[in-house]
Amino acid sequence: MWGVQTQFGKGNKGWGGGKGGKGSWAPGGFGGGYGGGFNGGGFGGGFDGGKGWGMMKGKGKGKGKRTGPSGPLLERTRMSEAPVTGEVAEWKGKYGWITPTVPIEHPLFEKHKGKLYVSISDLAGGLTQLTAGNLCQFHVFSDASGLGAEEVIGS
Repeated sequence: MWGVQTQFGKGNKGWGGGKGGKGSWAPGGFGGGYGGGFNGGGFGGGFDGGKGWGMMKGKGKGKGKRTGPSGPLLERTRMSEAPVTGEVAEWKGKYGWITPTVPIEHPLFEKHKGKLYVSISDLAGGLTQLTAGNLCQFHVFSDASGLGAEEVIGS
């Protein structure tokens, strides 16, 4: 056995887990033998759950990237013929929410608590942002996510 050996818990053979090979500091292994060492299950499962160094592929990577369009890239259908007036409820840098002054009669209107989505790409007249509390004019559209505002002016 190489190095200093100490007992960490029941069944553990020391730092590297004992008898050379996979479970010890000896050539051929680094933890995971009889007692578990760094990788094995002898002392609390090891640092990486007993899977070995670099064997945690796929963990913590989330669901991956979405496929297909989202946000302002969804296919839209214009709902209004004339511009509608509303108040900017909030602006979050690249998108925000507008509350129309007159509620819109549409099944999706309450989906976002009566607010319409607006993207920075929907701003017209050289606007780069909206200010909460200001009035604006816009056209209403619907898409797969609900209702939104496009060609927004004012504020």
